Amino acid sequence: MQLVKIYGDRIQIRSDLKQLRDTKINDLLLLSDEYAQVVCSVVGLTETDVSYSGGDEDYLDEFTGTNIIECSIIGSLENGRFEKAIDNYPTTKVEITKIDLPLFESMITHNKKASFDIGRYASYDTRAFIDGNRFFQRHSAVIGNTGSGKSFTVSTMLEKISMLKGSNVILFDLHGEYSDLSYVKKIQFGEDTLFPFWLLSFTDIYSAFLKVKEETSTVQISALRKAFYKVRQSEESEDKPVYFNPMFFIAELERLNESEVPTGEYYKTGDRAGQTKTVKGEYNGKLSILLNLLKEKVQDKRYDFMFCETAENYLSVLMDKILNINDKNIKVVDLSNLPHEIVPVVIGILSKLVYKMQLAQERAKRIPLNFICDEAHVYIPSDNFKLGASQRRLLDIFETIAKEGRKFATSLMIVSQRPSELNKTIIAQCANFLVLKLSNANDKFLIKDILTEGSKHIIDAVSLFKPGDGIVIGNSTPIPLKIKIDKPKEEPNSNTIDFWDIWSNKNSIDISALVNRYMEEKEG
Repeated sequence: MQLVKIYGDRIQIRSDLKQLRDTKINDLLLLSDEYAQVVCSVVGLTETDVSYSGGDEDYLDEFTGTNIIECSIIGSLENGRFEKAIDNYPTTKVEITKIDLPLFESMITHNKKASFDIGRYASYDTRAFIDGNRFFQRHSAVIGNTGSGKSFTVSTMLEKISMLKGSNVILFDLHGEYSDLSYVKKIQFGEDTLFPFWLLSFTDIYSAFLKVKEETSTVQISALRKAFYKVRQSEESEDKPVYFNPMFFIAELERLNESEVPTGEYYKTGDRAGQTKTVKGEYNGKLSILLNLLKEKVQDKRYDFMFCETAENYLSVLMDKILNINDKNIKVVDLSNLPHEIVPVVIGILSKLVYKMQLAQERAKRIPLNFICDEAHVYIPSDNFKLGASQRRLLDIFETIAKEGRKFATSLMIVSQRPSELNKTIIAQCANFLVLKLSNANDKFLIKDILTEGSKHIIDAVSLFKPGDGIVIGNSTPIPLKIKIDKPKEEPNSNTIDFWDIWSNKNSIDISALVNRYMEEKEG
């Protein structure tokens, strides 16, 4: 083999026919001279009879009958260990060799105490390890199409995490996929766990819950604030949850909506002689729409989890459920029974509460915490969707964690099938990406745009991945190569159904039982 072109991030090699036949896509090659050792990944092969006779200054040597190997530079060897940085480039006179298994294993040495294995490298018969410190110290993302294996990849990682005695993970589960895993603590809102209305801050009430626009509804917001402070009876910041009875809140709004104020004059004659004359108060008749909306929510059985009576110390009870790691360290917040429109609100407020608790903890006693945000594009959307004020406020907590969480031992793992629909600020803060099969051009472009030059060519191949194939790109893994990710011992309820197999059998439906079950269930 002979080096004929070299750029900052890629090279081109000329080979004879035999060498070309022995080379495959994703093979690793080592380019060595007295100055440097550069590691490259094969991304393209060309067999051609086209002759070259000079005239192009990009070529460093004249050749004819070329067989070309295109490679992406992915790093270098320093003292026998792989490094993603390149300090020195080789000259054109280099020795080019394939990296065999013994050399590969020596290149990817890792800290066994701080690493966990995720699967096997596809091109080399050896285990693939991820540095647990580097993966969770910074934010990460698991990206892949529907059916690419995201759920079982997350489950495989959860199994590894569950083996650590002091781990601390909170997973937001929109569809109940992870709730039945034996090693997790299930916290199911709407069933065994309540989310009382008073946990909402004042801004959450009018903006996220009632969808009142601040710029056009000053009178309504003023009335809401008066009622809010009247029933709270607390000097605490309106951003902190303080117990109050939501029925008293509604009653106070009704009073304001019907309020009249005395004019200072009295009726002199008639049935009302001697009584004070009144006029409509500031809010009289102007809160009817708000009241109807609130009453509809109260009457809607799906919202019982918000309007049920709770003890005044329920915040401590809820935080103990979510933050206590003495039983099971992985807490799955199951939101599958909640109305879909309230799910982002609950996630946003819970995240804010937990993060504030993390900040309040003494530094020496602070236990590292990781939020796993499944289906993250649902509640951490891109600004391209022209977000309303309520959505913008719910995003603030995740942007805050993305920017500052590392200082306070808090990190995010974003799981999504549509990275192009994710908040750009948050995805840009991710230091590690586990990329599964990804076909959408916009999604691939986004990931490429974030990665370093040497890693961009790798993303082109992910469209052809099988379910469970992935690449870890970032500082947590020594080398970005395709991995066959292990299936978890306990698989999640990911709802992948074999239509043809089921249709092949005789089936029947008990319509009467089905209707009864539907009528008894709460709608999400």
